[in-house]
Amino acid sequence: MFNWGDPVIGVHRTYLSSNIRPGVIWSNTQSYSNAKVDELLAKAGVERDAEKRKGLYREFQKIVVDEAPIVFLNLLPYYTIYDATLKNLPLTIWGACAPVDEMRR
Repeated sequence: MFNWGDPVIGVHRTYLSSNIRPGVIWSNTQSYSNAKVDELLAKAGVERDAEKRKGLYREFQKIVVDEAPIVFLNLLPYYTIYDATLKNLPLTIWGACAPVDEMRR
């Protein structure tokens, strides 16, 4: 499971009951199904107001924390080290997954 830069890309596919696909990686492999979670993710995925969107994801998080369909046993740290002389570093939400084609000395 990987979140990527926006919950729609990573979180939705992990928790939506419409994405239960046994044997298919990067899907809802735990077969988690909750109609309220489906509703919240559907609303959050199209919400344009940032505060309302955060509220929808906050409510979603409370449900999945309480129900624990996934338990994280290990968290891999991601470290990115850059030479101090580099310019145009990829400092967005994509982190180490961002393209580095615009970096220059």
